[in-house]
This record gives sequence, C-alpha cells and structure tokens, in this order.
Amino acid sequence: MVRTPTKILLVCLLIVMWFPMAEMNLCIFKEYEYSENRELAKEPELKAELSALRRFPKDCESFIGDHLGFRCSLIRLNNILRVNLLGVSPVPSVVMGRDSWLFYRSEVFPDGFTFNDHCGLIPLSETELDALRERIEWNHELFSRHGIYYIVVIVPNKNTIYGEFLPESIVRNGNPTRLEQFSEYMRNHSRVRVMDLRRALLNAKKLHPIYYKTDSHWNDFGAYTGYREIIKELSRVFPGVRPISIENDTVSVRRTSPGGDLAQMLLMDDLIDEDLSTAFEIQPDTGGRKLARLFFRHDSFGDGLYRYLYPHFQKVVGVAPFVPFNYDRILAERPEVVLHVFAERYITLALHDDFFYEGVP
Repeated sequence: MVRTPTKILLVCLLIVMWFPMAEMNLCIFKEYEYSENRELAKEPELKAELSALRRFPKDCESFIGDHLGFRCSLIRLNNILRVNLLGVSPVPSVVMGRDSWLFYRSEVFPDGFTFNDHCGLIPLSETELDALRERIEWNHELFSRHGIYYIVVIVPNKNTIYGEFLPESIVRNGNPTRLEQFSEYMRNHSRVRVMDLRRALLNAKKLHPIYYKTDSHWNDFGAYTGYREIIKELSRVFPGVRPISIENDTVSVRRTSPGGDLAQMLLMDDLIDEDLSTAFEIQPDTGGRKLARLFFRHDSFGDGLYRYLYPHFQKVVGVAPFVPFNYDRILAERPEVVLHVFAERYITLALHDDFFYEGVP
C-alpha cells in the first residue's frame, strides 16, 4: 500500500509534468513574448502517407520543443542568471563584449559573416574579388545606358567600428577582412566607385556614438553620417544637392528602454537599457536641388536612412535586399538614382545575388 507522503509526491510530480502541456494548450498565464529569429515548428498533421507517418513522431517532438508551456520564461530565467551571475551569453548569436557591449555573431543562423570575417578566417580569393567587380560594373553600365546613377554603399559591421569592446578571446590573425580586400581591389582594378563608410564612421564616432550598445545596427547619428556621405557622392553628379543639417549642431546621447535586437535575443530587452541612443532635430528642408525618383535597395541598415533621403526626392521606392528585381520594373519607375545599401557581412550575398531576374538582357 502506497503511503500518503508518497501519494502526495506522485501527484506533485504529475502536476509538474502536465502543467507545461496544459499551459501550452490553454494559455492560463501571461508569458514573456519573444519572436525568435527563426521559424518555429508548425503543428504536425497526421496523414495517411507512409513518409508522413514516419515523420510524425519527429514533427511532434519539434513542435512540443518549440511551443511547450513556460518555455520562453524558463529560457529567459536561465539567460538572466548566466548573464548576471557568470557574465556570459547563453545565446550563441550574441557575444558579450567589454563594458556591457553586445555583438552579433551572424554565422550562427547563418546570416552573413561577422566574426569569422573580422578574424580574417575567410578571405576572398582573386577569382571571387573579380566576380564581385564584374557584378558591380555590369550593373553600373546597364543603369548608365539609361541615365541612371548607381551607388553601392557598404556599412561596416559593428565589430569593425567598435572592435575595442570585443572580448579578449576574439583575436585577428593579421589577414585583411573581406571589406578591406574588396575596397582595395575596386580602387586598384575598377573605375566604378564603391562607398566604404569605415573612415567616415570612425571619424564620426569621435564626436558621438554611432552604433547601439545592445543592438546590431547603427543609431540615428550613425545613419545620419552615412546619409551625408551618400549626399556628398550624389552632389558630384547632381550639382546643387545639399545634405540636411542638424539644428544647432546639437546631438544628445540618452538612455532608452527597451534594449535593442541583441538584448531581445537574450530575452532581456526589458531588463537591459540602451545607453547610446542619439537624438537631434534636422532642418525641415535641404534648401538645395530636389531629384525626381530614388530606387532604394537595402537591408535593415537602410531603414534608418529614409528619414533623411525623403526630402531629396519626389518619390522613393524601397525594396528588399536579396530579392531579385525585374529590370523592366526599375525602368518603369524612371529613377534618377539607384541606391544599393547593405551591411559588411553581406558583401558576397548582396553582390553575388542577381540584381535582375535571370535572362533579362
């Protein structure tokens, strides 16, 4: 006969075992909301096909693993303890640097190259460099035939600009990064100019912060600095184009909450504030020449540029960074400028990807 204390323990054990399943189906408690940087497993469907039946147990396991009750809350608790007590990141895609800086290890997903490139582990071959040059020159020539000015802008990775805050374990091997290779190769082997924003941003960071501490992107002042370089380039071809000014040249640095995308990956964005947000007012008008249309292909770094680019064009058409786009569609927009902005980690992805659909002359 089972003793009463043993019965109580068995009942408690059953409750602990089934409570997460009940929460998954009934959503009794409000849990921490978190959208992961991947597609979660979908609820499996039981089908009559033999292959589907074989997959069903595995699909169930994946679904329960991604949606089990209290999953995010338990992961969050583990993250909080490891970050605060041990000072380490439990998330492979987030690297904890010095002075509370967070950095993005994009290779984990994969999402381009940050740390492998920074350490000089994946240099481009001569063949790869030449293929990138040909890609840009081909685009440039095609647009030039129709009176369209084509600009390629590469935004440095956060660790390129703020490498002094990387952990001591991240050591460069002396080889150049892909951006360093590519910029030098284009200077020496092509008449087409590629805008490498490293120098401009390194100079700007002496004045104000240009990247967030808890996010993988540049802040408002970083985006403004990149914008000024783009307008400077445009003014070489379109005289009279002038950048918007910051009112009274006043930029404030402030703490904001919640933290950025890297803090969110740790499930701690409500616990980690962002210390390097910048704020400033801009003049409402450029006072210079206004162009007709801009065709703007960009990744997430381009999102912060719209605020500054809109006053310079009557119309701005923005498109996703890696989706091939039909040449006829671009011509139909009749842009004066095609602007292609992407992060350093996407050099081979953004430029090897066809800008136009295959087969377009």
